[in-house]
Amino acid sequence: MEPVDVSVVHFTSADGSRLEGDLLTPPDAIGTAIVCHPHPRYGGTRQDPVVATLTRALVGVRRRVLRFDFRGVGGSQGSHGGGDQARDDLRAAIDSVGPRGGPLILAGYSFGADVALSVVDPATERWIVAAPPLSVLPAARLAAASDPRSVDIIVGARDQFNPPSRLHTTIDDWVDTTSHTIDGADHFFAGAHAELSERAARLLSG
Repeated sequence: MEPVDVSVVHFTSADGSRLEGDLLTPPDAIGTAIVCHPHPRYGGTRQDPVVATLTRALVGVRRRVLRFDFRGVGGSQGSHGGGDQARDDLRAAIDSVGPRGGPLILAGYSFGADVALSVVDPATERWIVAAPPLSVLPAARLAAASDPRSVDIIVGARDQFNPPSRLHTTIDDWVDTTSHTIDGADHFFAGAHAELSERAARLLSG
């Protein structure tokens, strides 16, 4: 198997903040995914272990993956301003990929999952997110909820912030949305990264 090309990329958000990310490109890429990281105020970065797990899974099923730092994190300029600014950063990431990237998957973990679910784009093929708290932005702002394209949510059975029982109630009236529970896993997927990777990859290789 040929090695994956990894490069550091930069792009600019709506307020002029220069953002930094990693672009991982397998030699036989058939589409693109963007992965959003957990809350900056709790140490979330593009290097987060769950973000890394999702990234490897998506690269493994032939997706070019951009994982980036929201403003104020790592090499990204500016300062964290909440969910709305993070949505602007994700939109800038989408624009940086452009139509050449092919069908687009929006992905994320925790805070990043909420941000991913709040953004739609014509290029979007589907959403694959892990452990969304569904509290970062008002439910009305989660545009994926009413979008006809597929939404897949992977959650730990012991998630401390949004357990499956609460998640299922929230997404009951969402369009084309499926939840997938990992037994024994918590919000951080401790000890369950291999299964998380397998679940994410299976969604795209089945």
